[in-house]
Order: sequence, then structure tokens, then C-alpha cells
Amino acid sequence: MNKTLMLVICDFLLLSMLALARFDPPEEGPKPTLDASASAATAEAELIELLEESLEAEQGSRENISADLRESQENLQEKARLLAEREAALEATEVNLQQTSAEAAALAQAKAEVEAERQALSERYESTRKQLDEASEKRIQLADTLGRAREAKSVSEERLNQMETELRRRERELAEKEAALEEAEAEKARLAKEQGELSQRLEITETERRLLAENLSREQTEKAAALARADRLTENVGTLGEGVLKIGQNVTTIAQSSEAIKKEIEAARPHTMSEIFTRFQENRATIRFTSLERGLFNGRNMRNYESRSILVRGGDGSTYLVTHTSNSPFSLSGSSELESVQLEVTVPIGTMQIKQIGFLAADPRILFIPLPSSLVESTGFQTFELARHPERWEEAVLVKSDESNFGRTEFRRLTSSPRFLKMDRPALGELFADFAASRGDLAFTKNSRLIGALADTSHAVVIDDFVAAAVLNLGASFDPKQAKATIEDMKDRVEQLPAAVR
Repeated sequence: MNKTLMLVICDFLLLSMLALARFDPPEEGPKPTLDASASAATAEAELIELLEESLEAEQGSRENISADLRESQENLQEKARLLAEREAALEATEVNLQQTSAEAAALAQAKAEVEAERQALSERYESTRKQLDEASEKRIQLADTLGRAREAKSVSEERLNQMETELRRRERELAEKEAALEEAEAEKARLAKEQGELSQRLEITETERRLLAENLSREQTEKAAALARADRLTENVGTLGEGVLKIGQNVTTIAQSSEAIKKEIEAARPHTMSEIFTRFQENRATIRFTSLERGLFNGRNMRNYESRSILVRGGDGSTYLVTHTSNSPFSLSGSSELESVQLEVTVPIGTMQIKQIGFLAADPRILFIPLPSSLVESTGFQTFELARHPERWEEAVLVKSDESNFGRTEFRRLTSSPRFLKMDRPALGELFADFAASRGDLAFTKNSRLIGALADTSHAVVIDDFVAAAVLNLGASFDPKQAKATIEDMKDRVEQLPAAVR
């Protein structure tokens, strides 16, 4: 018999005995008699039945254990699957945790930056507040200063009015003195004329007296020879005619000398600024350049340049206009390339095309334009003469190239070059602060002679003659390559000028 089965049967019997056992005290009664044969048969049947039940129970238990085992395996597989899913979820959670940690670090850094920015804004706010307080204090101070400035302005305006009144008084006195000077010069001229006439009459009288004495002497000595005296009288008449002719020539020479002296006195007479500016306006011409220029990225632009100038007579008797290169396409500080250039000069009678210009040898930044004699004669303009000795005058009169203003200024020769004058601040600008010298302004002496043109804001080049450093043809004869080479050459010549006037 199987040991396991035996142990099960023993356990069952033991349990059955314990279940059937009674531990109550026995009751008093009749004692039953035991039938040994019947008890043995019943016990064996019960034992077999119990064994069968135990076997069935064991079999059911095994089936239950198998079912439990299968269920446990399924549960184990399910738990393994869930564990794998949880591990995958855990890995995903770890990745998310890492991302979240990075985001948390970035947020912490951003928070630190925001905190720093907030601190900086706080400091800036505090600084701005302090600046605002200081600005408020300054505003109060400026208000006080403005009040004092207004008071000073009223005082200055009063002083200015007084100065203007004094200036007008002095101008009236100057005008009166000029009128008196003109009257004195007229009286001087009249007296000189009368003196000349008296001298002429005296010479004529002396000549006549001398001739009459000679004739009387000859008549007394030659009285005996009538025919010979008649011949000699004819010769004397011829001599007398020659003397009269010489007297007439002397009178003409005296008259011419008197006229020359009068012209010299008139040329040396100083003119007022208004007279010079009025003469400038009445005799000025308009210079207009039209150019086609190529700039950056090969862009082409049509540009116009305009300035004003007056007719100036050169040493050779020709007439010219003067302007600065900055008022033309040939600026020595520009970078545009020229493709075509045309020049028109406008005067009251019309407009004329000019075919040629020159760069001044003394300073290539100054252009001069030769004018045809036919244009000069047809305009009827007064030409300005060149000032041969500008240093004889203490001041110069400046007229802007656009004729917008004029003023006067003191000047002195530049020590590094006698061809340039250093212009001080204009006296008119010092008084009214409305005149500022600029390139291209024309400088005149007080007797309306042209000194030259301003090469920069404080130096004028003296023009004693129109000598060209280079010549360019315009209009149909314009050569872009020649113009470019000429401009580069003129830039080099400017670099050779004194450092003070570059």
C-alpha cells in the first residue's frame, strides 16, 4: 500500500475517532453487550466508504490544486506582463523625470534670470527715480536760469537796440562824411580843373607875349627889307601855328591826366557793403551744371548744380566767371563717376551753352569759366577788376555764392603761403549772428575789386590772374575718362597745398 495513502487513512481514522469520541462522563445504565462479528463488519464497510470519500476528496483536491496552479501560472504571466509594462512605464517615467529635471533646471535658470532682471529693473527704477529727482532739481535750476536769461535777454535786447541805434547813427555820419568827401573831391576836381585852365591861359598868354615881342623886334630890325621881312613874317606865322598846335596838345594832355586822376580817385574810394552787394546783384550771372552721374550699384542719376557769380576781367582782357568745385559735378571730395556734363550761363538777355572750364592753378578747388566777348558785350554788365594789392585794405566784403547774404571780415596773409588770406569771423556775423562763411563765397575789397573765392570756410585764395591747372571740355566733347583722370590729378594738387587750407 502507498505510504501516502496510508498516512491519509490514518489521519482520517484519527479524526473520525476524535469526532466520535465523547468526553462526557458516562451515564449510569445498563451496560450493552458487544457483538464482535457485527461490529467488525460495520467498521470495515464504513472504512471502505470513508476511504472512497477520501479518495474522491483527494482527487477533487488535486483537480483544485491543478486549477489553482493553472490560475497561478496565468496570474504569474499576467503579473510578468504587468511587470514588463510597469518597467516600460518606469523607464518612460525616468525619461520624463529627466526631461522634467532639465525643464526644472531651465525654469530655475529662467527664474534666476528673471530674478536678476527684476533686481536690475529695481536698481534701474531706483536710478531713474534718482535721475528724475535730479532732473526735477535741474528743471527748477533751469527755470531760475531761464528767468535770469530772460532778464539778461531783455537787457541784451535793449543793448542791441542801443547798438543798432548807434550803428544807424554812425552809418548816417559815415554817409554824411562820404557825401562831404564827394563834395570835397568834386570841389577839388573843380579847383584842379580851374587851375589847369588858368595854367593853360597863362601859358597861352606868355606864349603870345613872347611871340609879340619877337615879332616887334623883328619888325624894327627888318623894317628896311620889306620883301625879306614879308618872307620872314610868313615863317613866323608858321612858327606861331606850330606853337598854337603844341599848346593844344598840352591842353589835351592835361585834360587826360586830370581824367585819369579822377578815375584813380574814384577807384580808390571805399564803397559800403550795400553798394558792393547791389552791384553784385545788378551784374551777376547764374551758373547751372547738369550732369549724368553713376553712383553705387551702377545707378544713374541726373543732377543739377546752381550758383551765382559776377563777370571778372582777367589780366589778358578776357572775362570770366568764378565758382567753387562743390557747386559743380567736379567736387574733389566726391566719388561719383561722370558720364556727361553740360553748362549753361544765364544772364538777363538769355542763356548760353559753355563748352569749356578751367581749374585755377593757385587752388584747383576753384573753377573759372571763360565767357565769349559777344555775350559780355550784349549783357551790358559792368565787369569787376581783380584786386592787385588786397593787403592795402583792412577788411574784405564777403558775398555768398547764392546771394542770400553778405558781410564784412578782417583778414591777414597766411604765413605759409602768400596766395591765401585767413578770414576772421565776419563783423556782421559777430553783431547779428546771421552770417556764416562757406565755400565758394566771393571776397571783395572795399573799393569793389575781386580778391578771390573762399576755398574753405576760413581761407580765401587770391586770384591775381586766371591761369589754368587743367582744362575740361563739356557738352558733346565731354570725355568721362579724361574728366576722371583730371579730377584725380587735381586731388593730388590739393594735397600739395599748405596744410592749413586743405
